[in-house]
Amino acid sequence: MAASDHVNQVIMIALAGLVAAGIAWIAFDRQSGPQTLEIALPNATDQGPIEVYITGAVAEPGVYEVEAGDRVIDVLFEAGGHTDDADLEAINLALRVNDEDQIVVPRIGETNAPVSGAGTTKININTATASELDTLPGIGEVYSERIVVNREANGLYASSEELVERQVIPRGTYERIRELITTGP
Repeated sequence: MAASDHVNQVIMIALAGLVAAGIAWIAFDRQSGPQTLEIALPNATDQGPIEVYITGAVAEPGVYEVEAGDRVIDVLFEAGGHTDDADLEAINLALRVNDEDQIVVPRIGETNAPVSGAGTTKININTATASELDTLPGIGEVYSERIVVNREANGLYASSEELVERQVIPRGTYERIRELITTGP
């Protein structure tokens, strides 16, 4: 019987050792914490540098290289800031810029940015505020807000015709204003 007691004692010690090893392994595994795997996905801000032209009431107008995904406020900072007569409430400083954008910082009292040509002034639907757009015939508060909201949500308009294509305004309204608007310099 002494031999069987000795075997039982060895088995009990072996089991106790296995239990202790299991508890130690679980405790160590929990201390190291969960393992994370990071996967970098490309996004709009990973496109590298873009070039944007800023003019108007800025300290140093010109073409600036900024990162994709930067905002108008970032480009304004690169251009040395605004002049004392800048009307910053007339532009959306939080708008993200795209390659080849033109930003016109208006001066206080200006209703829209002049466009080069035969002395005519058109409203740029890519930079105009809702209040500037509201001055167009047939465009009230609702349509002017829709133009700005759609521009911010879906990007700049490549052509004025996109106002109809994106179903922002009806064709009849577009026909009344198409000679009064532009999408670029």
